[in-house]
Amino acid sequence: MARDHGSFAEMTRQLSALCTCTLCLSFALGCGSASGSASCKLAPPDEPAAANAGAERRAEKPFADRAGSEPDVGAGARSPELAKSSGSADKPGSAGRVSSDPQRKSSATWAPGSHNDGAARIAAIGPHVWIMPKPSNEGLALGNVRIGTSVRLRQPGRVDGPGCRRGWYAVEPRGYVCLTGRATLDTKAPYFLALADVAPRPGETYPYHYAHSRGAPMYGRVPTPEEWKKSEADLPPPGVYAELGEWAKGHEELIEKETQIQADDEVPWYFADGKRRVSGGPFNPQVLRWKVIPNGSLLAYGRSFEMYGRVWLVTSDLMLVPADRVQFIRRHRFHGIELAACATACSAPEGDPTRAPGACSATCSSASGTTLPIAWNRNKQPIPIYRRQADGSWVESGETLGPKTAIEISSNGKFEWEFAPPKEPRYFTLRRDAALAVRKSDVSFVAKRDSLPRGVHPGQKWLEARILPGTMTAYVGTEPVYATMFSPGKGGLPVKGLDHTIYATTQTGFFPLEWKERVATMSNEKGDPKVLWFSDVPNVMYLRAPLAMHVAYWHEDFGNKKSAECLNLSAEDGQWIFRFSDPQPPEDWGAVGPGRGNGESTPVVVSGW
Repeated sequence: MARDHGSFAEMTRQLSALCTCTLCLSFALGCGSASGSASCKLAPPDEPAAANAGAERRAEKPFADRAGSEPDVGAGARSPELAKSSGSADKPGSAGRVSSDPQRKSSATWAPGSHNDGAARIAAIGPHVWIMPKPSNEGLALGNVRIGTSVRLRQPGRVDGPGCRRGWYAVEPRGYVCLTGRATLDTKAPYFLALADVAPRPGETYPYHYAHSRGAPMYGRVPTPEEWKKSEADLPPPGVYAELGEWAKGHEELIEKETQIQADDEVPWYFADGKRRVSGGPFNPQVLRWKVIPNGSLLAYGRSFEMYGRVWLVTSDLMLVPADRVQFIRRHRFHGIELAACATACSAPEGDPTRAPGACSATCSSASGTTLPIAWNRNKQPIPIYRRQADGSWVESGETLGPKTAIEISSNGKFEWEFAPPKEPRYFTLRRDAALAVRKSDVSFVAKRDSLPRGVHPGQKWLEARILPGTMTAYVGTEPVYATMFSPGKGGLPVKGLDHTIYATTQTGFFPLEWKERVATMSNEKGDPKVLWFSDVPNVMYLRAPLAMHVAYWHEDFGNKKSAECLNLSAEDGQWIFRFSDPQPPEDWGAVGPGRGNGESTPVVVSGW
């Protein structure tokens, strides 16, 4: 496969230093995405890792002797009642209106408010809170609990086990969590309630709002105008920033430069009067500016409020970022087409030892009325629809097919291009009118498969991803139920002997899903990232780490080669596929791996064409 190794290699060099792609807040494996290429590698063995993904590549056991020796990040000690002392936002220079309710709009788990259900729970106040199959830190995790969320206890009291000096706790519906410094049994602790206030919004396509950093400081409390002038003296003025290289263009496509982020919330009780009213976390509360989110990194925020005439964004780990140093990222408009609705039945219940692969099957019925085959316009502009003339030639009809939309075409195997003379343009005729057609070179074609790929059982859910057309189809057995477009690696098809991660190619093969995470931050760095990161990426699904499917909230050019290696999805498609595919995360879990009671794994079949 010929390629321009000069400019491509330079682009790779710039990105490879930044994007080796581990997930720094949750899963210790990952894959970033970029306009250029990136290197996506396994985390070192001593970084906590908690999934089946890539387990055979690690020589060391990632959980050994760690659970009992983690630093205590604290559960908070200050009372939320302190919030009642703040002023009014109507007064110039005031600290703003304050929410005095520490549970206002809180989403502490995936079922809103469930941390208040009266049940005994264990809550995550830091990253890497793993759910283990046994009360032991050996082996691979069943799932995890996300920071700012909690999971119900299956039984009261601690369970003794190796590697956890404060004890293990049995959680619903299975597994054990170690009470490290990153977890707490007190779901009324102020620090946990503050984290819960900016936890992902449950059930929503976008769990957060997103922005593109232009080199923004991240504060532990709200600075006064005098303080931020001094603190930001080493930074360019707001709105002034260095233009990034070609490698970053893919991260900037959805920036709305003219949109100013507004204050949509009252001042949270935990930042009343600009002070930090809760204690906890890894940073020194006596230090004002904790870090800078670099130019080119992507920020997620759960709240926005105004204080001292400036809008502040609250991140999921309770840092404050000035809105005038980031740029708003608009939401996706693209999504796929639901072809059918299906109901699944299993011959044996989940967890039954007699339940074998293929024990579940589904029956499907039409949902949207759309059926395959279809043709996607993968371009950003409308494409012409052609009309056949009496002499058999085609001319533009004046009608167009909109960008990133699909249209039904004629039945399988009966396409106009089969009969076109050599070197002539070829066309797909439209199902609604055989005198109309779209040009083959303008679209990506999707047809129903008439047989199952090897390894897929009758009635089983599976996904077909085709790299060059950029199309993805969800199936139940041989019944297609959803069709969409995705963005594969910028390097296109893999080349034998060339590393996928270096050349930004997407691997082909049969990949049962290894790990699913509802929300995860992507970075190449071990521990707290400092160089480049994409905050709180939704619906991450690992095929074979570091290869993953995930939402790419920073671009919308689906159907075209775009990513560093992974399969990029729109927000709606990512949510649909996450819910469709197995295993399903139990209620309150932030992530899940297959087997050991968690259910079967949905296979993804990735091919070139």
